[in-house]
Amino acid sequence: MKNFILIICLIGTYALSAQNKGKVTYRIQAIMDSIEQPFENLENTDAKNKALQMFKDSKPVEAYLVFNDSVSIYMVEPKIDIPGWNNGSDGLVITRSKMNMSWFLAGGNSTYYNDMSRDFSITQNEIMGPTVRVIQKPKEWTLTEESKVIDGYTCYLATIDKLNDKKLKAWYTPEIPVKHGPKGFNGLPGLILEIEDVIYLWKAIKLDFESPEADDILEPVEGDLMTKEEFTEFCGNPFAED
Repeated sequence: MKNFILIICLIGTYALSAQNKGKVTYRIQAIMDSIEQPFENLENTDAKNKALQMFKDSKPVEAYLVFNDSVSIYMVEPKIDIPGWNNGSDGLVITRSKMNMSWFLAGGNSTYYNDMSRDFSITQNEIMGPTVRVIQKPKEWTLTEESKVIDGYTCYLATIDKLNDKKLKAWYTPEIPVKHGPKGFNGLPGLILEIEDVIYLWKAIKLDFESPEADDILEPVEGDLMTKEEFTEFCGNPFAED
């Protein structure tokens, strides 16, 4: 494994095609085959069936990572609500649009900022009232020697252990030697081009190494700075995870 890590570092250092700044567009969507069919399991509660149906009804969204040598910022495309219209005898009724779970799990309206030179990563959340900035802990990756080619780049697999023996799988390429990735997943020896998080998939669909946005990445400064534990206590949200 030590020799493997050394090889990865050398690839990142000497890759002639390496780019150290740019913008990545990711497509995020549910992996439908991995989601249980709603209303088929008689032991499921109504709440679980409704949740499963929300996942099944979710639509793909796009998100963007702008990066340079040390700094990156990630955000999801703005959410567009299209209300339902009912011109019945009782007059015009506007109903709320359905929640797109892909948009929510891709990051929603949060902003993810990472500065490797300061070992500093935060998530700026605009939920549960006032805006806050939450300090993120470093990810605990397990590197493997498994590889595949994505859009012409040789990528290697790294994983993070999750509950119930599940694993988050990330494919990164040392040919783009920056330690960034989507939704705060960073710290690998190469840009992350694909993530499979149990039932959701992030896949890079466009790489723009000429994007002027990479020259002017601003750190989010609005909101109180707090730890993840303080944020969980602050909002009382058991789902306040990465």
